Amino acid sequence: MQRVRRVLLIAALVAAGAGYVTASPSAGTSVPACPGHAPLPQPAAKGAPLKHFVRPGATAMRLCPCYCSTVNMWERLYRSRVTIDGITGMFNRLRVPKPGTYMCPLDDGTELLVVFGYPNARTERVLVHLSGCEGATNGRSGRSMTARLYNHLLRLAGRP
Repeated sequence: MQRVRRVLLIAALVAAGAGYVTASPSAGTSVPACPGHAPLPQPAAKGAPLKHFVRPGATAMRLCPCYCSTVNMWERLYRSRVTIDGITGMFNRLRVPKPGTYMCPLDDGTELLVVFGYPNARTERVLVHLSGCEGATNGRSGRSMTARLYNHLLRLAGRP
């Protein structure tokens, strides 16, 4: 009996040392903290999939209010796959805005940075303009916002 316990203990230690005992994938995903200012658009990533505005498969999402004059928003970190996949799907269904020049007189600079974290330690950022001409950019392209996504993001970043 003593020998069996010893063998099981050794097997467990070997398995843990070999990396077979791991935490859940979302626990290892890191998402950078919110910046102190609105970020510049990220450069186009080499090999970035163009069919998706936001790559699927994120396991963490951070909402960072950049400038909020009329909306009460707080920094939030989400690890719920249902929430993250829902937001990713909504971003990926947004349409490219029609070409042309736009005048946005009600733009007060209110923005929300959405940072998606992936298990491979890469992140993807989407900057959402919440006033004036509402839209979103990921550094590769821009999209027109829908009222549904706009309201959902405000609820997620809203007062606790």
